[in-house]
Amino acid sequence: MSDRTARSPLSRADQLRQKRQPSSRTLVTPVKKPAPRPVQRAAAVTTRSYPYSTPLRQSVNTSPRRKIYRVGANGVETRLPSLPVIHFNWQWLSGSLTVILLVLVLLLTNLPAFEVNSMDIKGIQRITNADVETILRNSTGSIFTLDRQKTIDSIAIAFPELTDIRLRVGLSGTVNLSVRERQPILAWISGDQTLWVDAEGVVMPPRGDAGTLLTIQSVDAAPLTKPAVNPKSALDYAMLVLERKTTPLTPQDAMNNIDPVVLKAAIDLSAQMPAGATLVYDSISGMGWQDPRGWKVYFGLSLANIQFKQLEYQAIVDRLGQMGITPSTISVEHIDAPYYRTE
Repeated sequence: MSDRTARSPLSRADQLRQKRQPSSRTLVTPVKKPAPRPVQRAAAVTTRSYPYSTPLRQSVNTSPRRKIYRVGANGVETRLPSLPVIHFNWQWLSGSLTVILLVLVLLLTNLPAFEVNSMDIKGIQRITNADVETILRNSTGSIFTLDRQKTIDSIAIAFPELTDIRLRVGLSGTVNLSVRERQPILAWISGDQTLWVDAEGVVMPPRGDAGTLLTIQSVDAAPLTKPAVNPKSALDYAMLVLERKTTPLTPQDAMNNIDPVVLKAAIDLSAQMPAGATLVYDSISGMGWQDPRGWKVYFGLSLANIQFKQLEYQAIVDRLGQMGITPSTISVEHIDAPYYRTE
């Protein structure tokens, strides 16, 4: 039998007494919530690599950025920006050094303190300092960007009479240039063009005063070992420009020499010609001289029999004088076939 059926019914008085008593409240016992578990960082995930499998990968979670909250006087929380956590890295050092070196290079190549401000040229006599300085200033800017070999080549091409060119640059911005001038011994005059030639046969333009030179008068241009290239059309000029871009001109290419056979004949014949005579040249008859009596005589380029040729020449002059003939040209180039012209 249950308790409810076993309990005796209340009387009328007991029921009224229960109604007059205040109703009881049910007390609820608060249940404590379990404390949140601390957030655990995810462990590093490592994937091992085995043969014939994908490469080893490793993924590590980074720590969250720290946040700072400030509570004001009114009780309002304000989130403030926080500084990131800086970790040292060797890449920062290399990047900083790169920037510093770049700035240093720009300063060294652009500051006026490191520009070429003076030039000291030694060894020139016929050439003026202004002519050489023009070439130097076109090739130089800063002393750190000066290409010594390129500058030397530019000077050698512009002035073929200079040799043994030496260039030194000082930190004070002074360029020291030391050269040696070639001494011309012969002047070749062809029409309105004059060329000087030194003992080695190097051809150079006339500059300054070289003193008294052995002179050769010729209607033909000087016989050079490298024929001069003269473009005759716009296409030839364009091809020459393209060739210079692919193969720049060097001092050896720019330097030209006279035919050594012609040079030797001129030097040898100059010792045989009479006083007052001047050397002449013809591309067919060879080397000779302008006789003071008014005609030209040619001996050719081979002076092996110069003594016999002179005797033959004198005999022809005497015979023409007896006949009252004044020649314009006498040639004894070929001993067995001499000739003369009156026109």
